[in-house]
Amino acid sequence: MLEASGISKKMMTIKGSHPKILLINPPSEFKTPVLPLGLASIVAYLKEKNNEIGVFVIDAWAENLESEELKDRIAKTGADIAGIYMVSPRYDQAKKTIEICRQALPGSLIIAGGPHPSAMPRETLEDIPYLDVCAIGEGEEIMLELANNNPLSDIRGISYRKNGNIVTTPARELINDLDSLPIPDRELFPIEKYCTHPPYGRKKPYFTMITSRGCPFRCAYCSKDVFRQNYRAKSPGKVCDEIEELILKYGAKETHFYDDDFTLDMKRAEEICNEIIRRRIKIIWSCTTRVDLVNENLLKKMKEAGCWLISYGVESGNQKILDAINKGFTVKQIMSAFEMTRKIGISTVGFFMVGLPGETEETIKETLALSKKIKPNFVSWGILVAYPGSSFYKDIQAGKYRGRLRILGRDKGEDLTGTFFGKGNYIVFEDSLTFEQLQTIIKKANWEFYFRPAYLLQAASSIRSFSDLNYYLRAAAGLIQSII
Repeated sequence: MLEASGISKKMMTIKGSHPKILLINPPSEFKTPVLPLGLASIVAYLKEKNNEIGVFVIDAWAENLESEELKDRIAKTGADIAGIYMVSPRYDQAKKTIEICRQALPGSLIIAGGPHPSAMPRETLEDIPYLDVCAIGEGEEIMLELANNNPLSDIRGISYRKNGNIVTTPARELINDLDSLPIPDRELFPIEKYCTHPPYGRKKPYFTMITSRGCPFRCAYCSKDVFRQNYRAKSPGKVCDEIEELILKYGAKETHFYDDDFTLDMKRAEEICNEIIRRRIKIIWSCTTRVDLVNENLLKKMKEAGCWLISYGVESGNQKILDAINKGFTVKQIMSAFEMTRKIGISTVGFFMVGLPGETEETIKETLALSKKIKPNFVSWGILVAYPGSSFYKDIQAGKYRGRLRILGRDKGEDLTGTFFGKGNYIVFEDSLTFEQLQTIIKKANWEFYFRPAYLLQAASSIRSFSDLNYYLRAAAGLIQSII
C-alpha cells in the first residue's frame, strides 16, 4: 500500500529552493465543469506574495483526464507540494487523485483542502493513508506558509500526521479584508473547457465570480466549515475591477456571482450596481440570494445594472418543514419575492428539495403546487443529502434520526463508521418515501413544470433573437438529459 512518507523529510526538500506548487481539481462524472475559484484565488495569492514559487494547475474535471494521463501530467510538474480540492460529492475521485499523485510524486507533500477535509480532517486522513495534510478553512495563507517551509506545528488551521498520530493545530483566523486578496488568477486554467450550465450562461464568454465569503444563516443542510458563518465582502470597486478584467482579458459578456447570498448586505449590492452603471460596464449577470433579502427598489437597480436572473433557495412549500430546516422565512415571503422579481422583469430560478425530515407525499404536493404558483422561469429539484459539516449530519452522528435514514450503497443500515462519502454512499432521509420514489417524483415534477402549455408559451414569447433560441435549445437539451 502507498503511504505518506516522512513529512519532515518532504519539508526539508523545499527549503532553500524555488518551491513548486501543484493545484489539482479532481475529475468528475458531471459534464459541466466550473472553474474552481478557490484554486484560482490561491494561484493569485502565491504569485503575489512570493514570485519565486512555481505554480502549476491541472483541472482534471475540465480536461476530462483519465488516470494514466493525469499521472503523467502530475509527474511532469515535479511539484514539491500538491494541493487537491475536495468536496463530499466527489470524494471518491479526490481520493483516487491523491493516490495517483503519490505514485507520480513519491517525495512530495500532499494536502487536501475544501469543504470535505474542512468538515472531516481526521476522518479524511485516516481514510487516505497517502495524504499528508488537511487544510481546515481558507487555503491562501496555508498554502503560502507551506511553500515558505514553515514548520507544520506553526501553521494554524491544519491536521497532519506526526509520529503515527494525527495532530490538529489551533484554528486559523478568517481573512477579514477580502480586498487585500488579489483578483483570482484564471490564466493557468483551461478557460475554453468550462461550460455554460443553463439556466446560467445566456451569453458567451461566461464566467463566475465570488464577491463575498461566509453566510450567517443556519440552514440545517448546509456545510459552513470553510468560510464559516462570518460574512465578509469585497468592496464594490474591487468587484467591478474583476468584472472589467474579465472583459478586457477574456471578452466576458456574462458573469454569475456564486456568493451564498449576494444581497445579504443590500446597501453593498446597490453600490455594486451603481458602480457598474457609473463605469458603463457592458455585461449581463446573475446571482443567488434569499427571498427575504430583496426589495423592489434594489431589484430595479439590479435590473438597470444588467442583472437578468436571480436564483432563490425555496426548498419547500410547507411552512413546518421550512421551520424544521431553519430557513428563517415564510411561504408568504417566497411568493412576494418571486412576484416582485417578475414584476421588475428579472428571470428567476427556484431551487427545491424533497426528502426533507418529516417529508410526506402531501408536503411534496404542497411544494409542487408552490413551484407552479410562484411562476419561476426555471426550477431545480434535488434530494436532500446530509453532508459533512451540516447540522443535519451532526445530528445524525448524535443519533437523532435513528430509524429514518438510509446510506445508499451500503448494507450496514445506519452504521456511520468510516469516511463513506464516495459515489452512491450518501445519507438520505426515508421517513415515508424511499430514495427511488423521490427520484421518480423529481422526474415527474420536471415534466409537469416544463411541459405545461402555459410554460411553453411563456418560453416561446421570450425568444426575440437567434441567440435566445440557441440558449433555450441548449437549456432544453440539458433538461431532457437530466430527466431521462
